[in-house]
Amino acid sequence: MKQKASDIAPIIASVIKREALPEQIVRQLLGLVRAGQLKPGDRLPAERALAADLGVGRPTLREALRALQLLGVLDIRHGGGVFVNEPGPDALLGPAYPFIDADRLGLDAIFEARRVIEGALLAFVARHIDAGTIRRLEANLDELGDLIARSRRGKPDIHELDALAAQFRAIIGDAVGNPVLTRAVQSLDALGAATRRRVTGAGSVARLLRNHRRIVEALVARDPRAAQRALEAHIDYLAQVCGAAHRAVAHA
Repeated sequence: MKQKASDIAPIIASVIKREALPEQIVRQLLGLVRAGQLKPGDRLPAERALAADLGVGRPTLREALRALQLLGVLDIRHGGGVFVNEPGPDALLGPAYPFIDADRLGLDAIFEARRVIEGALLAFVARHIDAGTIRRLEANLDELGDLIARSRRGKPDIHELDALAAQFRAIIGDAVGNPVLTRAVQSLDALGAATRRRVTGAGSVARLLRNHRRIVEALVARDPRAAQRALEAHIDYLAQVCGAAHRAVAHA
């Protein structure tokens, strides 16, 4: 029998504050699935209630839920709730790979992978992007601009900035229109989460907006070459902020 959200709340424990909070949430929910306390088809409590049960903020919860979605454990239905999937053995037995230690893996390798794969994918998207997707990207730019305007006398809200950056990437990922390629984008986004806090803490938010705007302008122009170069320039900037090195690439 499927559980209701109200049945699940009592088995959710508030997370502790020692290790990364999203990783704790992932491990706890995976443990409940392994133990059979959360079953395929169960619906998780509403985001606000679940965040309160766990004792974390909603942005932290969203990061953990996205990671579990990437692992195939959860099905996040926009406007419809979050449900437990029938996960494969890799999800239940393997590590929570969205929380790979970026320093151990190598920031240079992460950024090089993003440069090569996301650059090619953006060129692919530029050839067939539709007007609706462009409007969503432009709305995201407007929100980022508003965040900058509200932050002129202080630091921007890191959680809000992280959410907007993730949304920008998700919109582009949706525009790929190929589930295999989209999965590749999502995997890179998981690795990107390990570096995003460095960027939002040390990088210039105004520069981030300029980079994103340049990407959108190339997509509006349906120019694959310009889109790829705009993305590569953005990745190069992120790598620079994080102190990562990459092999120089000659353009024809």
